[in-house]
Amino acid sequence: MSNEFREQILEYVSDTVGEMWQLETRPDLEKDCVDFIVDEYYDEGFSKDDLYVNFLIIKFLSNLCTDAVSSQDLEYMAQQQRGNDI
Repeated sequence: MSNEFREQILEYVSDTVGEMWQLETRPDLEKDCVDFIVDEYYDEGFSKDDLYVNFLIIKFLSNLCTDAVSSQDLEYMAQQQRGNDI
């Protein structure tokens, strides 16, 4: 991929992610997300498709959340702690 083409992709993706990004205190994650999407475009081929970028934003954030603690996990841990306190 030529540098000029990569710059076009980077500009488009940066703008599109910037419009959707909700974690204003995490510009570092936004940059990581943009890098992830640019790499995906490199593998999949490029066309300006906001819906596909939105899908890749969700994919990026989903990958980050694989080890997240859910409310059900917290409830289970609380039950375990209560059992240990007896």
